[in-house]
Order: sequence, then C-alpha cells, then structure tokens
Amino acid sequence: KVSEQTTKYRVKGYWTDRLLTDFFKDTVLRYPNKVAIVDERFGPLTYSQLSSFVTRLSAALEAQGIGREDKFIIALPNWHHVSVFVLALGTLGAICVHMPVTGREHEFNGILKVTGAKGIVVPEEFHGFNYVSMIEKLSREFMTLGIKVAVGNGSVPLGWTTYDRLLSDLSTDGPKLGRPPTASDITCVLFTSGASGNPKGVVHSSNTIGALNTTVAQAYSLSSEDVIFMGAPLGYSAGLVHGVRLAIYLGAKLVLLETWEPRRALELMAKEKATYTLMTPTLLRDLLESEALLKFGDRLSLRILFCGGTYVTEGLLRLAHEKLPKTFTAAFWGMTEGIGSACRFDSSQECLYRTDGRPFPGTELKVLTENGTEAPTDVEGELVMRGPQLCLEYHEQPKLNKEAFGPGGWFRTGDLATINDKGYLKITGRSKEIIIRGGANISPGEIEAKLVNDPRIHQLAIVDMPDERLGERVCACLVPHPEGRDLTLEDIVEIARKEGLAKNKWPERLEIMESLPADPAGKLHRPALRDYIKRKIESEI
Repeated sequence: KVSEQTTKYRVKGYWTDRLLTDFFKDTVLRYPNKVAIVDERFGPLTYSQLSSFVTRLSAALEAQGIGREDKFIIALPNWHHVSVFVLALGTLGAICVHMPVTGREHEFNGILKVTGAKGIVVPEEFHGFNYVSMIEKLSREFMTLGIKVAVGNGSVPLGWTTYDRLLSDLSTDGPKLGRPPTASDITCVLFTSGASGNPKGVVHSSNTIGALNTTVAQAYSLSSEDVIFMGAPLGYSAGLVHGVRLAIYLGAKLVLLETWEPRRALELMAKEKATYTLMTPTLLRDLLESEALLKFGDRLSLRILFCGGTYVTEGLLRLAHEKLPKTFTAAFWGMTEGIGSACRFDSSQECLYRTDGRPFPGTELKVLTENGTEAPTDVEGELVMRGPQLCLEYHEQPKLNKEAFGPGGWFRTGDLATINDKGYLKITGRSKEIIIRGGANISPGEIEAKLVNDPRIHQLAIVDMPDERLGERVCACLVPHPEGRDLTLEDIVEIARKEGLAKNKWPERLEIMESLPADPAGKLHRPALRDYIKRKIESEI
C-alpha cells in the first residue's frame, strides 16, 4: 500500500525526485540578475551572487571534511546565510540540522548530543548574546564537532573560522563531488517539542520536504512572480519551508525581517511588494493592531496570508478580512512532520472563518474513534494523516516511531479534530492535553474557542489543575485587554454558560497574567503553564 502511495506521489508531481539545488540551478540560468533575497542587515543578493556564494562555501566545507550524510547545525537569525548554507550543504549531500537562534546551552547541548553533528554555524553575536563563547564551552564535550563557523566581523578563538574566511579561502571552481545525493536521501532534521516538552528530531528527504512546496504552489498558483515575506524564524519549519525553500523552488524573491517588529514588517512588505507570507496568530494580531497599518495598508500587495502554529480564532480571521480586505487570509494547519490543510479561494465564508480548511493536494486525513474505527462526520476523534509531505521518521527514536507511524503509511498527529461533510477539518485540541475531570475527557481547545472571542480577553489558555477528588479541574489563564483587567471567575463562567458549554467544562479557577509562557517560536508552552499553576496551587496549601 505504501509503495502504491509513493508511485502516486511521483505521477501527480508531488515528489519531483529533484534536489533543491536542481531548482536553484534552473533559476540561476533563467534569472541570474533577479534579486533572490532582501536581507535587512546585509543588503540584497541576486541569484547570480547567491550562486557564487554557494559554490565557494560548498567547496570550502568539502575541504574541511564535510560530505555526504554529515550533520551540520544551522542556527542563524533571518539572514541570507541560511539559504547559502542550505544550498551548499545540499550540494554536498550533507544533512542540515535546523534550530532556532533563540536556543541557549540547554537546547544546543541536547541537539549536539542527539545528532553528533560534525559542524555548526552560529552568529558571532546577536541581540547582545555571544554564541561563540557558548558553543566553545559546549564543544569540549563533543569531539565530533570539528567545524565551527561564526557569522560576524570580530575575531574568533582558535579552532573556529568565520563565514567570510571560508568564502575567501578557495577559488570559485566548486567542490569535487563524489556520488551525488538523491531526492530520497535525508536532507534535513528539524526539531520540534512534544507534549512532554522534549525535542523530537523530524527527518525529511528532499522529496518529502519538497512536497510541502509543490502542493502549496499547486493549490494557490504560486510562481516566480511572487514575493515571499518571512518574519517567522528560519530555524523552524514554517520559516524554512515557506521562506527559504519555497522561494528557491519557485525562483521567487525572499524578503527577510531580522527581528519581529510590526511597523517594520508592514513597511518592508509594502516596499518590496510582498504577495505571500505565513505567520502565527500573535504576529498577525500585532500587524492588525499596529498604528502603521493606516500608513502602509493601502500600499500592500499581499495576495495570501496564512496564519498557523496554534489555534486561530474566528474573531482574528474576521478582523484580518476587515483590515486587509484585498488579502486572502486563512487558518493553516500543519506540522513539522508534514503539512495538513487550509481553505482555498473558493471556500465559503463559513468554512473560512470556522474551520482549518481542507487537505492539501495528496494529503489524506481521517478522524479515528477510541476503538480505531473512522469517526462519523462532525464527531471528534484523533486525527491521522498520510501524504507526500509526511516525514520519514523521528531521529533515533524507535519507540516514538512505533507509536506514531501506523500501517498503510498513516501518522498519528496527536491532534483531536472533526471533519465535516464537505471534507473541511476543524482542530479541536491535542490528545495529550486532554483534561480528565472525574473520568470525563475535556479538550482545552474546545473551551478556548468559546471564550477567546470575548472582547475583554487578549490571550487565553485552558490547562488542567490537580484536584484530589476529581483528579483534574479546569483552569483558565488569560492576558486581558485593558478593559478586562477586572475580569473575575464569575465573569468567565458566565461567558461559558452563555456559549453553551457543559457545566463540567466551566473554568473553576482564573489566573490573570501579564503574558503566557511561549517557546522560541512564539507558540504557547502548555507544559510550562501547567507547571506554573501546579506550583502556585501547592504554595497556597
């Protein structure tokens, strides 16, 4: 059955059996003088200039001993160097290990330990933090880490080199390649946090991660004429796939925002005539609430704006369509492990505002009941998926692979969902975030969806809190708008009652907070919030 699927993926063109470097070479030949990347800090780069950098860097890395299947960590801000390293390492058949630049000792130590990486590139300094000093200290424990590259203008310790030095060391002849990589070989590992908070290495080949681009481009008629804006971090799948890789696949221009700032984002999108972007609900709300929208809104050329990474409210989508009427804005459900769904241009407003869309080309979704049978229409259950975009495995986690990957190529997403009679998906929660109150399963997402549209609430998260008699109860944690600072538990219960929630789903504790804990990608970090509530309750006893 799996072999039948892969044959279909090739016939349909979802799997191209081509490397990212193949698409890049085509674009360099067609549009050598076209701007490839607009980099806030380092300036614009044409495809010809980018090609020169890639050729020299791949030769330099090969001379340093990097080759086929060697793992190399890329942890950089939203700079053009990410694209250069992805293409150079891809040329050599090496494996890119992507991680966000916001990581510190704990995160870098964990990923170095898991991957046994042979090389790493970091900024010399970024936002006042010295990455070279941190990696130098950690590297004493990892003898495999032979190549340490810093991007910056300062001096580096013995045993390090700089990006500029690598480019200047060799001629422009390029690397002396042995057996070239294939599209079925592993090309990258991206790390994501599970419900437990432990990082999982998601392994992709050129075909699987490439299908994230081929299917979206097909569904939304994307082309080399598009201009992609990316303010999300390139160390995560959204920024990498919908920024770096999508631009190269299409032969499009990529506009990078180094550090998120809504006014600057609007200004850049207007100036560069960006037509496509993807961002989290937090970033989208920042844009819509920015005073700069009055200045730059009419100048935007934005055709498509996807919003995902966490729950996207109906209220936010309606606000986006009100303030960006010329832009198609839709919720986007997807995972680092593989893509999922979004609404299309022909979707009804009902579906656009209240669902997470329908599957992308080649993607199959099913909702399963507790006994493993397919759930009826509009009945909640665990979401499983398969498709050309699905990753190969989790890196060196056989137990997790056995749990997640089932017969027939189906993958257990860990999400709870419903699918309606038109095939539209609605994510309702996470199976591992379930609150079990007196033996009854309660989805936090279901409660959040009912409460979060109240105009007094800015951000909201529902988590469990321990209870001796019932096991768990429902706790609401929220960041209020100014007019909601006096909200009480009684107010929240009244909203829940009016929204028709069953009484056992009404919050039984309210925590007013300045902010909700988030991971480096800006997503809600539920384990941290849950731990905070547990500690606070224990301190009150």
